[in-house]
Amino acid sequence: MSYLSYRDDLEQPRPDEEQIIDKIIAVLRDNNERAYRKYKRGLRDAHAKSHGILRGELTVPAGLAPELAQGMFATPATYPVIARLSSTSGVIRSDQLRGVRGLGIKVLGVPGTRALPDDEASTQDFIMVTHREFLFADAHAYLTKGMPTAWALARLPDAALRTGSDLVAALNTHVLRRIGRSVPPNLGVFVAPNTHILGETFYSSAPLRYGDYVAKLLYTPVSPEVTALRGEAVDADAGVNAHQNLIVDFFAEHSATYELRAQLCTDTATMPIEDATVPWPEDDSPHRTVATIRFDVQDPYTPARRAYGDDVLSFNSWRGLDAHRPLGSINRLKKRVYEASSNYRHDVNNAPRLEPRDATELPP
Repeated sequence: MSYLSYRDDLEQPRPDEEQIIDKIIAVLRDNNERAYRKYKRGLRDAHAKSHGILRGELTVPAGLAPELAQGMFATPATYPVIARLSSTSGVIRSDQLRGVRGLGIKVLGVPGTRALPDDEASTQDFIMVTHREFLFADAHAYLTKGMPTAWALARLPDAALRTGSDLVAALNTHVLRRIGRSVPPNLGVFVAPNTHILGETFYSSAPLRYGDYVAKLLYTPVSPEVTALRGEAVDADAGVNAHQNLIVDFFAEHSATYELRAQLCTDTATMPIEDATVPWPEDDSPHRTVATIRFDVQDPYTPARRAYGDDVLSFNSWRGLDAHRPLGSINRLKKRVYEASSNYRHDVNNAPRLEPRDATELPP
């Protein structure tokens, strides 16, 4: 199989992209300030509510195929990992609501040339969500289609969102499916069942450089205890912090293993760089395992750990190796949006902004 070689000219930004991103940042700053007035502390403008902060290890195995042995995966090694599980809303909501879940993975002690010239850390961040493709093609689509949704979601109460989600789900099940239609993807995330977060598969959604190639990533459960949780419905009586409680209860008795898998790009005609909504065909290039991530028994949500994960840590897929530099319009948007949000949150909370050098920096 022939894989696309990475080139600097694979990306083709719109001429007005920076101005578009400026407008998005302004709206999200307004959401940040509104959340601060409500909660009396700064929140992320996405992934505001965490459900667990985990300490683990990522292992790159020996014997990867040459096209997979790239960047931080080029050499067999084991790295400490800090991971944060979250919901993607920019406000604190009940875990009973349907929606997208998020995963931030911070790999520690990764040497190499950095994606950002002023980045002096030695961490590699991967940010992943539970929808395989991004909901909007590029920054322009996010501004025109995504921002009205983001504005509304920052203001609607849980009860209204629950009612709207149930109505959309009913419409999708009883009307649209009968005529071979489905709700738009940006509404489809509110139709999917609310299932156990530890059984979810997470995706990078947008592409990144993969050494000499280009790839998308996924993270999926493989040990029996977590594969058994795939599709397991969250009990409607489990409360507003159901995901947190499920994670704490699970890791009180069990360990968990996940695989990180890469899907290499073969052709930008069928696997575009700039349009993040287009599915990359698995038949052309399947996801293949490049590492395992293991979490042992632990308490993932002590008060000190929660404070460290929510107030001190920041996750940004641009914080990492140049060999894994994010690609495409959505990732260029995230570069500036995540930085602006992190700066605001740390400033108003008067919290240190630190990149851990050792997993022991994560409180017990």
